[in-house]
Amino acid sequence: MKITALLLITILIISLFVGCVEENKNIETSQIDSDNDGVYDDIDAFPSDPAASKDSDKDGFPDNWNTGKTQKDSTLNLTLDSFNYDPAASKDLDNDGYPDFWNQGKTQADSTSIPPLELDEFPDDKNAYKDTDKDGIADSYDINSQVNLSVDITLESFQVTKRVDLLRWAQIYFIVKIGNYSKTIKNNGLNYIVLLNQKTTINQVISYDIPDKTKESVTEITISMYDSDLFKEDDLLDITSQSQKTITILFNNIKNTVSYEKVSQGTQGILWYQINYPIENIETTILNKTYSWKYENKDYNIYLEIPEDKYDYYLNYKTSRIPQNDNTDPNSKMASFVTSNDETINTLSEKLYNLAKTQVFDKTQTANFILHFVQKTINYALDNETKGCTEYWRFPVETLVEQKGDCEDTSVLYAAILKNLGYDTALLFYAWEENDERIGHLAVGLHLINEEGDYVTDENNIKYYYCETTAKNYNVGELPDDPPQIKEGPEEIIRL
Repeated sequence: MKITALLLITILIISLFVGCVEENKNIETSQIDSDNDGVYDDIDAFPSDPAASKDSDKDGFPDNWNTGKTQKDSTLNLTLDSFNYDPAASKDLDNDGYPDFWNQGKTQADSTSIPPLELDEFPDDKNAYKDTDKDGIADSYDINSQVNLSVDITLESFQVTKRVDLLRWAQIYFIVKIGNYSKTIKNNGLNYIVLLNQKTTINQVISYDIPDKTKESVTEITISMYDSDLFKEDDLLDITSQSQKTITILFNNIKNTVSYEKVSQGTQGILWYQINYPIENIETTILNKTYSWKYENKDYNIYLEIPEDKYDYYLNYKTSRIPQNDNTDPNSKMASFVTSNDETINTLSEKLYNLAKTQVFDKTQTANFILHFVQKTINYALDNETKGCTEYWRFPVETLVEQKGDCEDTSVLYAAILKNLGYDTALLFYAWEENDERIGHLAVGLHLINEEGDYVTDENNIKYYYCETTAKNYNVGELPDDPPQIKEGPEEIIRL
């Protein structure tokens, strides 16, 4: 009996010893830091590179450099990810928010951004990324980005109705001018020899590609009919009811439209002709929005045109409207609502920036100016009042159209504008328990140099100054007293 008891005690001691050894081994394994960057291997995305340790979208490109490190310190020759929360892309050399190419094995279908990322058609130009009408000119420079501006003028037939000189016939040719282009129209190199009131077929087409970079709102088209004369200057015939003898037409480059009469008759002749041009396929209703607010005792107004189909796109986008509850990657899902590359956001950002420039605002003043725009033009409203549910995250375009929302809606909008303007921006997500209920709040963090005020720091000791978007007249770095839980710091700092 004693021997049995001794054996049991011995086995127990050995088991405990082995267990302690295994536990110590696990502890030692989890605490290995191969590259000595202060981040253990088991949570270091790049355990053999001291320059980086975080890769949110797991695409092999780091979100940022470790504190005090740069690319020169990278032992794997890593380069930073321009799209931290999107595994489909990582490179954006001109820093315009559009990737230069897809990551290996990825396509736009793999993009997790909302809307999905679009490739940069002009990767070396930070002011251009897309050529909608495929005319070789970027939309940002194209006077009409929806269509390749061009005209085809067909001279169909003509008739001389009155004697030009003593002869009963005329020797006719035409000169067509489109902008700076000019072409003479003859009959196989010879003048058209016609009798009085004899209708003659021409059927010749003059094609002209209007420069898409033109600064002119209209392109002038003139059509002139001449009677050749051997002994004196050729006669310009009157073929229009206009005050001059020449037909003059204005093609609208901006609207891609032209108004003209297919039959033009003057006192000396008649011309039958047509003008053809590519028609835009895009037809959409425009939602006209005007935003008014006051900043530093001065009134400001911005007018914005938002395509209704864009609003519908975001309104009906299939995604969780409670992204913070996502089971896989809530930070990425929350960040996806910051659609800073949207064309409407780009237009709004440019308008706000230009207004700030007229007042000679510096970077911080501009951030405050835009913060007041969001605070004062978007009415605070709870989701249960506006959407009939406890939580509903809006995309920025939805918030701009509806002009109402709560903390996540205004924060996402403000973050999208600032990120579009090149600010180092983050979402500050707060969460706490209150009466057995999980409560949340969203604000914006803004990285500024040598500023004063309340801020939080991320894992790399980067300061992000607090920006409250729901209460009026708060500036960057001013922390509200309510709710008091905010002073305890955010649960997540989601760098954008």
